[in-house]
Amino acid sequence: MPVEQLSSPWPILRFGEIDSTNEEARRRAVSGDVGPCWLVTEVQTAGRGRLGRQWSSPRGNLFATALLSYPRPATEATLASFAAGLAVVDAARILGVLAGRLRLKWPNDVLSGSAKLAGILIETGNLHGRLWMAAGFGVNVEIAPERSDRPTECLNNLPGGEGITAEKLLFALDASFRARLFGLLSEGFEPTRAEWLSNAAYLGRHIEVNGVSGEMAGLAEDGALIMRLADGSVTHIRAGEISLSS
Repeated sequence: MPVEQLSSPWPILRFGEIDSTNEEARRRAVSGDVGPCWLVTEVQTAGRGRLGRQWSSPRGNLFATALLSYPRPATEATLASFAAGLAVVDAARILGVLAGRLRLKWPNDVLSGSAKLAGILIETGNLHGRLWMAAGFGVNVEIAPERSDRPTECLNNLPGGEGITAEKLLFALDASFRARLFGLLSEGFEPTRAEWLSNAAYLGRHIEVNGVSGEMAGLAEDGALIMRLADGSVTHIRAGEISLSS
């Protein structure tokens, strides 16, 4: 993706209803269309999050996928999820949300306090030697879907968030995501990593991931979660779901 493609707003392709914006991105990429563009829908019938989980998609929230070619190896593509999380926080601030309670949960959630506000799903593929990326954003704008396993929140309930719509958020997110990608691609991961850590949820807290308990100690250069175990040793975890340990 030429850097100049990050300097101007990306075209927006809109749907009233679709199975999943990430699935539509995959279909387009396989057919040879790698954007850059936004795929946005009012309703998803088969929205999904990380690890194949169902993503509740009520009308009024934002369901959008950025489809683009990605000029880095597939092993580095996951780093874009950290830029994407920061972009959601940036977009909320642009629209006037008092974002002091917003935190980033490894690897790809945005929280308000302890409640989930947004999720990000980065998927990639290879077409004729060129890597494409689908960066999916699910953001609770008007509705916080009820879930039995975790609290949820929406932007409209946050201080300064009254009156924000999915449409307004999309325009702010287009600007902030392009800016964050430009920083990641031009400066490397370290500045993104440092800023993500300054907004990280649970840093220094005792957590559990994949049955492993320890202190959340940081973020590795490849995006892995760094945990300090009870015996003082350090381990890196590359996939899993954080929960707070009692």
